[in-house]
Order: sequence, then C-alpha cells, then structure tokens
Amino acid sequence: QLARSIARAGFRADLSRDPAVRAARERAEERSLAVRLAVGVALTVPLVAIAMSHGAVEWLAGPRMDWVQLALATPVFAWVGWPIHRAALARLRAGSTDMNTLVSLGTLAAFGSSVWVLLAHGAGHAHEGGGLSLSFEAAATIIVFVLLGRMLEARATLRAGDAVRGLASLAVPMVRVVDGGAEREVPVEEIAAGMRVRVRPGERIPVDGVVRSGESEVDESMLTGEPMPRVRRVGDAVSAGTVNALGALEIEASCGSDGTLLARIVALVDEAQASKASIARVADRVAAVFVPVVIAIAVTAWLAWTFVAQAEDREARAMQALVSVLVVACPCALGLATPIAVLVASGRAARMGVLFRRAAAFEQLAEVRAVVFDKTGTLTAGRPQVVRVDALSDGVAENDVLVAAASVEASSEHPVARGIVEAARARGLAPLGADGFIAVPGGGAEAVVAGERVRVGRAAWLAESGISCEAVGAAEGTRAFVSRGTRCIGVIGLEDALRDDARDAVGRLRALGVASRIASGDSAAAVGLVADALGIARADASGDLAPAAKAALIAGGVDGDPRGVAFVGDGINDAAALAAARPGIAAARGTDIARTSADVLLVTDDLRRIPEVIALSRRTLSIIRQNLAWAFGYNIVLLPLAAGALFPLTGWMLPPIAASAAMSLSSVSVVVNSLRLRRG
Repeated sequence: QLARSIARAGFRADLSRDPAVRAARERAEERSLAVRLAVGVALTVPLVAIAMSHGAVEWLAGPRMDWVQLALATPVFAWVGWPIHRAALARLRAGSTDMNTLVSLGTLAAFGSSVWVLLAHGAGHAHEGGGLSLSFEAAATIIVFVLLGRMLEARATLRAGDAVRGLASLAVPMVRVVDGGAEREVPVEEIAAGMRVRVRPGERIPVDGVVRSGESEVDESMLTGEPMPRVRRVGDAVSAGTVNALGALEIEASCGSDGTLLARIVALVDEAQASKASIARVADRVAAVFVPVVIAIAVTAWLAWTFVAQAEDREARAMQALVSVLVVACPCALGLATPIAVLVASGRAARMGVLFRRAAAFEQLAEVRAVVFDKTGTLTAGRPQVVRVDALSDGVAENDVLVAAASVEASSEHPVARGIVEAARARGLAPLGADGFIAVPGGGAEAVVAGERVRVGRAAWLAESGISCEAVGAAEGTRAFVSRGTRCIGVIGLEDALRDDARDAVGRLRALGVASRIASGDSAAAVGLVADALGIARADASGDLAPAAKAALIAGGVDGDPRGVAFVGDGINDAAALAAARPGIAAARGTDIARTSADVLLVTDDLRRIPEVIALSRRTLSIIRQNLAWAFGYNIVLLPLAAGALFPLTGWMLPPIAASAAMSLSSVSVVVNSLRLRRG
C-alpha cells in the first residue's frame, strides 16, 4: 500500500536491496532514455533547420514545410517527451507540481497552439504575418534538452551504484561449516551466531567472528588500509572480507551475514549515496510555487483578452497571450542554469586531472571548510621503505646486513620484505640464494644463506631462539632485526614515506581557509608523526579507526555540522567515509571501490589539485547562482509582456515566436556566462 501511494505521488518505491537487481533496472532506464534522446535529436535537428531558415533556404520554405514540421514534432512531443508528461500527470493526480509540470505545459502550449494554427488557418499562415505562428521547434528543443539532463543523471546514478556492487562482491557466497568434526558447505545467508567455519590459507574470511583454532596472518587492508598483515591467534577477532594469508583458521561466527562489518559498510555507502545536494533541488523548490503562478497568469491573460479584446481579433489575442506566457515561462534557462555550468567546470577540472562523478560535488567542494585525509597511500607512499640500516656487530657492514636480509625476504610477499628487497636492489646489491625458507606469522622469516641460518624479524621472536638484539639509533617506525647464526648483526628501519606534494597541498588549503585533518586505521603514534611533519595539530589527527568509525568521524563534521567536510582516501576501508563525506575524493592510486564511492576522482597523482579544484568549485557555485538569478529575473520581466500588460500603453504584446526567441536568448545568456569558467 505504501509503494502504491508513493507511485501515485509520481515517485518510485525502491524496495530491492540486491545491488545486481537494482543495477539491471537502472541500466534499463538509462538505455530507454538514450533511445528516446537519439530519436529526439534525429528529428529535432531538421525541425530547427526548417523553422530557423525563415525562407532563406528555398527548398526549406513553403507551406508544405509546415506539415513537415508537424510530422517531425509529433513523435518528439508525444513519444520522446512521454516520461516528462507522465511525471507531470502523476504530480497532477497527487495535487502537486514540479519542473515536469512546467515543461509539459510549456511544450503542450507550443505544440498545441502550432497544431491549432496549422489546422484552423492553413499551411503558410506563419509566413503571412498573422498574429500567431508555428512553435513546433520550441516544443521539440525543450524536450530534447530536458531529456539530455535526465539521461546524464541516470548514467551518474548507475556509476554511483558500482561502489555498492564492488563492496558486495567481497562477500563469500559459500561457507565451510564445521559440524561434529565434519565439514559441509552452506550459503553464507544460512550462517548464524555460534556456528564454526573453516578458512584455508589464501581464502577470504566469510564471517565476523573469533578465532577458535589455528594461527595466521590476516590481510586486513580492506578495513584498515594498512599493507601490513596482522597476526590472528586463538581469541582474536576477524572480519568478513579480509584475507587469510598463511595458516588454516577455525572461526566462530559472531553474527549472521547481514550483520557483518562488511554488510554495514555496504549499507553506509548505499545510504550516503542516496542523499542529494541542496542546489540540485533549487529549481524544483521554485517550481512548486512558480508553476501555479504561471498557470494563473496564463489563464488570467486568456480570460482578460477574451472579454476585453475586440471581436475580430479576440480569439487570436487570447490564444497569443496564453501561449506566450507558457512558452516564455518554460524553464529552459532555469534547467540549464546548473548543468551547463557544471559541464564547463567539469571540462576544466578534467584538464587539471580531476574528474567529477556527481554534479553535486561542485557545490559541496565550494563549501568545504575541512579536508580529512587518509594516511597510508594518500599522504604517504603506501608501502614501507628502508630509511636506515645499522650494523650491530663488529666486522659487519650495512650492506652485509641488507644483503643477508634481502636474501631471506626475496622469497616472501610481505610488505616489509618487499621494502627490504627493493632497498637492496636500489643499492645495486643482489640477494644470495636461500634454502629452507620459513615464514613465522607475527615473528619474521628465516632461511639458510651461504651455509648459515639467517633470521629477519621482531626482536622478541629472535630472543625466543636465544639471539639478543638491541637497536642502536634505529629509526622510529617498523624495525626488522637481522641475525646470522647465533648473533644479531643489524637492524633495518622502515617507514611509510611522506609524499612530496602533501606539505604543499596542506599549505595551499590553509591559504584558502580550509583546515586539514587526518583519519587513519594505522596506529595513533604513526598518524601523529605524519601530522607533525605536515604541521597538523595532533588533536586533528586520529588513528586506530575502523571503517565505520572513520565514516562516523566524517559525518560528525566541523562543530557537529557534517556539511563542508571532504575526505580524501584510496582504499576499500575508505569506501564508507568517501560516501559519507561531502564530497569524497579518491586518490589517483585508489582501489576501484574507493573510486566508485567517491564524488571526485584525482586522475593525476598530485594532491595539490585538491585546493585548485576547491577554488574552481567556488567560482562554479558563484556562476550557478548568477545563472539562476538571470533565469528568474528574465521570467519576472517577460511574463507581464507576454500577458500583454503593456498593450494599452504601447499597442504591442509579445508574440509566441518572440517569446520562443526570448526563451532561447535567456538560455544563450546562461551558456555564455557559464563559459567564463573556461578561463583561468
């Protein structure tokens, strides 16, 4: 009953929570609009050519061309414009009005009056200087322009859904349940709290729960954004969507599939993307008042001329006033005010290396008061790099320490291992052959190199083998101790290096009056070091944040106001925060899910584009406001002229063809004003 009531009001009730079902419906809607638009353009282009030639082209002139105009305009008005008329009728049944009402009425007036002139007065009437003229091209052009905006919006909606579908794909469809010592596969939807599931090495964890048996390293980068796998032992919590890297685990589920952290992230992204920016609704809010006023003016003008005008031209004057009012009020300039400015600004932003996935992002960026950055992969390089090598044993050089460590780590895919191997190669050092490689979760790795056992890992792990290591001036951050035989020979310090453009970007934001903050899943200590390097107060730098906590921090905004807070991230763990932000900005190296959750995409790997595009957005919002002011002002001035208010003084009233030209001029002025955004 609720769904039927919503449908009667002219809206659609979306009851599906299946991303695939919703995607199929959205694609069908987008294809339908694309077909209608293609037909509309194919018919409107020759129609406009005929109407605008005004006899200058001989083969486009003559009475027969009036019938050709009718033939071209009828399918555009009736079939191409049907979605607009249908929405207007739905609103009419619900006792309300919107932009669809005004577009439908304006095109109906232009098309209907043209048909009336053609049938009542015959072909060629418009060329004889009569009081009425044909306005088929006005009706068709308005419909095509409005439908173009609808199709672009439908495509943006379809792309926005990619984020939810991408996140949902991380869920495991089938789960291995342990029941009485035996295993059986069941759909993930059948999992309930208390069930035990088994996860093999390399598999994605299907449930939120607690490890009851086994030990492994788990890649939690989709949650934390950090490249370092974390050790998970008996009693430790794990989350659905993360990857079990090494050992087999038996996990006791803590909830069903719809209660997992991954499911909540999907819901957060879905909910955030459903919201709309205020400026996108300006035209509809105005139309709610403007439409009844225009209709009242049109009907009043028609009645006034019907009773006041002389008998011989009473019909022509009344119809002229009615049509002129409705045509001149048709919201072409109003409808173009926002999208044309966004289109021009989008082109300029693209040349800067920034792509806007949603038009609302321009308004949101213009109002940004704070930019919250993810740390790893956004402000930093996203991978540990060797920053220092210290030899801790006599007769051992730094390069000896690095070669020994790289020889062991060459067989590992751990982020720390990759950093050590890359550092050795950067120094021109080739790893030696290693035998019997063993990786110990949470400890390190070991192998036999040149006849001696070499271990690389944590000091506590080496101590278990009776090897004592003490750091001498080792860099803060991640440290890998290296032993050969029974003695500790050195320590390697690794850090996630700060990006070169990060300081400049933060400084430029500060010059614009925009604050910078950090929100990361990494440790608070690591986040604090980055904040210090960038001149950001530690109070504005938060660490150890789960995806939901990060999204909640963004939603909390500045002084409790969520508006004006942008978020810059690059990982799966950032998807919810990117969707919750107003707007979300995905870094160039971001994951597909991060990029589809964001409103703004950085194509170039340069954070300095963020302050530049904020400045562009502020100009864009200013242009949009100017366009709206012109569109409203134009109607305020021309509506009385179209109704014939000055006829008693001047003996002149605005004919429909002049009303159509004025409407076109208003649209041109909006376009020209928007083109100013192309300049610096």
